[in-house]
Amino acid sequence: MHDEKNQDYTGKNRNYIKVASILLVLLLIILAVLVIIQYKDIFGNKNMDVSSGTLDNSGEYYNNKSYRDKDMDETGDLTANTSLIKINTDPTSYTVLVNKEYPMPADYVPEDLTIPDVLYSYSGIYEKSYMRSVVARAIEEMFAEAKKKKKFELKVVSAYRSYTRQKAIYENNINTRGEEKTKMVSAQPGCSEHQTGLAVDVSSDTVNCTIEESFASCPEGKWLAKNCQNFGFIIRYPKDKSDVTGYSYEPWHLRYVGVNLAKYIYKKNLTLEEYYKTTTVEDKIPEDEFISDTDVNAPKESEMVTAPTPQTTAYTSKTPIPAPIPEPSDTPVPKQTQKPVQTQQSKETPKPEKTQKPKVSKKPKRTPKPENTSKPKKTQEPKETQEPENTQIPEDTQIPENTQIPENTQTPEEEPAISEEQELQELQDTPVPESEETPLPNAE
Repeated sequence: MHDEKNQDYTGKNRNYIKVASILLVLLLIILAVLVIIQYKDIFGNKNMDVSSGTLDNSGEYYNNKSYRDKDMDETGDLTANTSLIKINTDPTSYTVLVNKEYPMPADYVPEDLTIPDVLYSYSGIYEKSYMRSVVARAIEEMFAEAKKKKKFELKVVSAYRSYTRQKAIYENNINTRGEEKTKMVSAQPGCSEHQTGLAVDVSSDTVNCTIEESFASCPEGKWLAKNCQNFGFIIRYPKDKSDVTGYSYEPWHLRYVGVNLAKYIYKKNLTLEEYYKTTTVEDKIPEDEFISDTDVNAPKESEMVTAPTPQTTAYTSKTPIPAPIPEPSDTPVPKQTQKPVQTQQSKETPKPEKTQKPKVSKKPKRTPKPENTSKPKKTQEPKETQEPENTQIPEDTQIPENTQIPENTQTPEEEPAISEEQELQELQDTPVPESEETPLPNAE
């Protein structure tokens, strides 16, 4: 009985182990399928590679947005999330790949060309004087650092080069060297990095500002090779890598890719082709096919007044990169503003002739005061005309009683009015004849 129970228990354990084993196998199969699905592009495309960084649709390296970015770890690897690196053929991108296999569009012109405030190996303003704005800021900072730390004076020899200019150089070389030799020494139109506005040829007075390999052995060239990555540049065509890049060794040719990618490429001793692992890495280029990306023996170009401008909006950047934010300790070199053209001063309007002051008119002589004319005598008021004396009444004539004495008749001439008081006074003063008293009228 006891033995039967042990057998049943052992059988059940075996069944559990079988089920667990089956489940474990299924889990492993599922994990394997997921891994294959996730990395199928890697296994299916040999030109893909896994590296650090975040990309946009065109392969733009998001960690290279600013030449001031410094987010690498101690090993030199980028600290962003892992993603696939695609070959970047967007002409507006800072990490675009340009070579014989990946040429630039003939009608592409950068939309932000400008002139940095640095020294040039020539005087005047030409097409080759311009470069993209972010490159101009980086070159200003790098030149200032070289002068501050080592007293070096670096100079720009050539920067932007249009498709038209490349074509003129190539055709000029064919006319002077022949087509076969030209193909071995000169880049065909569209294959020059200078068209991106991101490439700059740099030299110094130590080598008479020539673009030759001797620049690599002079103090300025050595300093540039060791420090340019700190400002976002790489030596685009390094020594012993011509079979990868397809271009001859050019220690003077700098290419801006952003600080992060520049440091990564410098640390790993890569070229831009090796970073993308294009077919030029797989298929080494023969030595007789190495060419140069220079404008040596180029036809003379005319001076320019304004920067080249794009003729089409087909290549407007879809993911514009913001302007770099300078660190507090680093004050960016201000861009030298061109002095405004001095306007001709307007001719001074002639001052009006001085008008003669009016002659001061002599003060009029004071008219002499008239001699004291005798004041007109006051016209004497007409004397009161004396009343005619009372005519004596004839003696024979008797005055009837109760006959009032007639009032004094006035003379024909009008006499002034006499008040009653004066009249009474005059009556009193009139003498009465002594011979006969005239009875006065009753007082009644």
